[in-house]
Amino acid sequence: MPVAITFAILSMSVSPVTIDPAASVWRVRDFASMPRTCAVLQAAYTAAIGRHAPAFPRDVRPSGHTLGPVTDLVPDARAGLMLSADDVADLATRQEFYRADSFRPVCAWHGRAGPTTDDEGHAIIVTFTGPVFSTSGRLALVEVSFREAGTFGYGLLCTARLSRRTWKARCIRSWIN
Repeated sequence: MPVAITFAILSMSVSPVTIDPAASVWRVRDFASMPRTCAVLQAAYTAAIGRHAPAFPRDVRPSGHTLGPVTDLVPDARAGLMLSADDVADLATRQEFYRADSFRPVCAWHGRAGPTTDDEGHAIIVTFTGPVFSTSGRLALVEVSFREAGTFGYGLLCTARLSRRTWKARCIRSWIN
C-alpha cells in the first residue's frame, strides 16, 4: 500500500512523495547507483587490486551473499581494517538497514579499467556486497569478491573512510574457495 509523505525543509513545504513500502527494490536500485555508494565501491576495488589511481571492474555481477555480522569480526580483522570497538558497534546497528540481497552496483565508473583476467589468465568477475555506512557517513564496510568462471574465488573485506572529499580504502582477505 503506497504511503504519501510530505517533506518540509527549513519550514518550506515540498511536494508530497508517494513511496510504496513493499517496493524494497526501489531503495536497493537507487542505493546501488548513488554517487557515495559508487565512490566507496570504487575505492574498495582500487585497494583490493593494489592500485593507487582509481580503477573500476569491467564485469560486475550481483553478489551471492551479504556481509556476515560485523560483531563477528575477530580482533585481528578489526585491527587490519583499523576499526575501533565504537566503529564496530556503530556499523552493527546499521547493518540491517543497508542489507541488500543480490546487490549489484549501477555506477558511472571513472579512472582506468581493472584487469579482466587473473594472474593465470582466467576470466574473472567481480561482486560487491552492499556497503554498510556508519552513522556519520564517513566510514563504510564492504566486501569485494573475485570469481573465476567455475568454482574458484576469493573475497576481501574493505573499510573505506572519507578523507576530505576522497574515499580511501584498506582491505584484508576474508575468504577463499
